[in-house]
Amino acid sequence: MTLEKRAQEYLDSLKMVWMQLHSMPGVFSYELNATKARVLSGKCNFYAELNKDRSMKRRLPQTIENLNPKFKPSHFNFNKVNTIEQLMIIEHNDRQVHMIVNKSPITQYHTLICPDVKKNLVQKITAESLLFCITFMRHINDGNIRIGYNSPGALASVNHLHYHLVHMPQDLYIDKVELEHLADGYTYRLSSKLPTEAVCFVFNSNDTKALVREKVENIHRLTEWMCDQNLPHNLFITHDRRDLNKPGKVLVYVFARSKFCVTKDLAHFNVGFCELAGYIPLGDDTKLQSLTEKMVVERVRDISGDAYKSVYGKVKFIVNNSPTALIWEQPFTI
Repeated sequence: MTLEKRAQEYLDSLKMVWMQLHSMPGVFSYELNATKARVLSGKCNFYAELNKDRSMKRRLPQTIENLNPKFKPSHFNFNKVNTIEQLMIIEHNDRQVHMIVNKSPITQYHTLICPDVKKNLVQKITAESLLFCITFMRHINDGNIRIGYNSPGALASVNHLHYHLVHMPQDLYIDKVELEHLADGYTYRLSSKLPTEAVCFVFNSNDTKALVREKVENIHRLTEWMCDQNLPHNLFITHDRRDLNKPGKVLVYVFARSKFCVTKDLAHFNVGFCELAGYIPLGDDTKLQSLTEKMVVERVRDISGDAYKSVYGKVKFIVNNSPTALIWEQPFTI
């Protein structure tokens, strides 16, 4: 049976096994428990949640120096995980996708989607891995499941290709944003009225396989260009929660950053795909209580910089085949 027909079955099994492992001592670095959370006052409704254990007990993040890194077998990678941490292996287009528990979870069911583990792929999006994630999302009926990706320099912790499957039932900032047309009939940007920037690719429930492939290839062309331009980036893949009565409509948000982050800064809150979507895990209660919408917006804007000026032009070039208006010329610095 194909992934399209079995995606929901895989998800149901994943949830069951994940919960069983979560109750077993020693599998996870810590146990997720009910914790404090708050929606920040303001127009964006950013959701902040306390997760003390993640900041204290997680594996030390790797330093990944650039957006075209080399695989280093001596460093931690997913060939080294314990067998019990592997939830399942999914066959897709003659490839194997390993679903591995995240030992330091942000949310319930937090799972690492690791394509072609034995091929030692670096943390750089491939078209086939992206096609798997989008196909999986289009054929499950749980609108609370989201998939995220952090590139090197954008909070990636392991230089071995992986995406994050997370369970976020909250209505997030990104779920309510207004979109403006950017290119062709399926590519948008966040409204210029909003305080943050992103490109959004829309996958409709009635898209043909050929059209899905075209959209995936265009996203991949964009991320390849971003790697060549030393632009760190994040992806957030979600159902369109404005109309969950139409299953299969999936939105892929691409976030660009002008600043390269080598290591995670524990002095502030980090900015990865979660935070850009409006879900902000924090390491201590003081930060949770003091965080404001203004602080979040300023930090996101600082990291994003003016990278979007060239990104929007590149999207138009890729999707519409029109000339790019601007080229990213900021020198790469760490």
